[in-house]
Amino acid sequence: MARRDRAGGLTSSVAGVGAVDLFDLTSRLERWTVDHHGPDHGVADVEVMPGHAGLSFGFTVVGAGGAVIERLVMRVPPKGVRRRGNTDVLRQVPLLQALRRHGAPVPEVRWWSDDEQWFDVPYMMVGRLPGATYIVRDPDPCFAGVDPAHLFGQAVDALAQCHRLDWRRDLAEWEPARPLAEEIAFWDPILAKAAEPGWVALGERTRDLLLGHLPADPSVGLFHGDFQTNNILFDDATLVAVLDWEISGIGAQLLDLGWLIMMNDPQSWHDGAGLAAVPPFEFFVDRYGAAVGRVLTLEDVAFYRALSGFRFGAISGLNVMLHRTGKRPDPEWERIALSVPALFGRAADLLLGAT
Repeated sequence: MARRDRAGGLTSSVAGVGAVDLFDLTSRLERWTVDHHGPDHGVADVEVMPGHAGLSFGFTVVGAGGAVIERLVMRVPPKGVRRRGNTDVLRQVPLLQALRRHGAPVPEVRWWSDDEQWFDVPYMMVGRLPGATYIVRDPDPCFAGVDPAHLFGQAVDALAQCHRLDWRRDLAEWEPARPLAEEIAFWDPILAKAAEPGWVALGERTRDLLLGHLPADPSVGLFHGDFQTNNILFDDATLVAVLDWEISGIGAQLLDLGWLIMMNDPQSWHDGAGLAAVPPFEFFVDRYGAAVGRVLTLEDVAFYRALSGFRFGAISGLNVMLHRTGKRPDPEWERIALSVPALFGRAADLLLGAT
């Protein structure tokens, strides 16, 4: 019962993992569907979901006559890699379940298993929700006429709600908190693999400045790790869900606010002019502070903006290397490569007192 559109070809190119054989994936999904829903069920609308990971696939479970049973998004790890951190999809299951119990806007986990008989790897499936993510530089037409402050305000409110999760109670078996010094050190081996030696030198300078400006008493709890509107689903300009929790952890929570600002800071990007529609950063800080009951200033968030730039600079350097060496081809990283010096430089400037 699978829909096999030969006009689209047998494979789909996926950033980071090469080509995915959609016929093979559809066949595997059909076997999974029969085993979980019964022999009179099949799948339709199998597709690769957007993003650089290339490890998310959307599909629809259909019954007799094509009736829609459920729409799902499946996440799987890359084959042949150690399953830890962002490659351990099952790590997200207790997190998403806890957040939903807490009332936070995240997708519902419907199915998950470490049984590899269907996909050769563990898998997690969440309910597929309607809407679109907000790409600031190239927004979907559905956002035409919508005030960006309306979208960013909802995003910050959702962030504060996620941060209020009692991780000691609801994620007691998940993982320990990571101190800021360990968070910074975590990126050292990743930085060392950057595509250009000059980027390593810039990153090491920024790292040393970060270690010399560690906040004394950071607020510790759940953080998303990649909190930006690209990872937030809106339907009719209303926030539906915060997506993509792969690099979440327990640590300094203001990292998320710093990341959101960094991603929209014109001085962190070679093409920053495309960010003119973003509200003033004081808007983000004031709204978050009000939501969590704290008085915050941009100066309070400067360290976390710098840490965010350092993290994404290291991530970018690694992915540019993987692209250029042919290990994980994705031309988008060449565009991002233009901003690596700006990411590290802006981070250093913030630590030295810039605004």
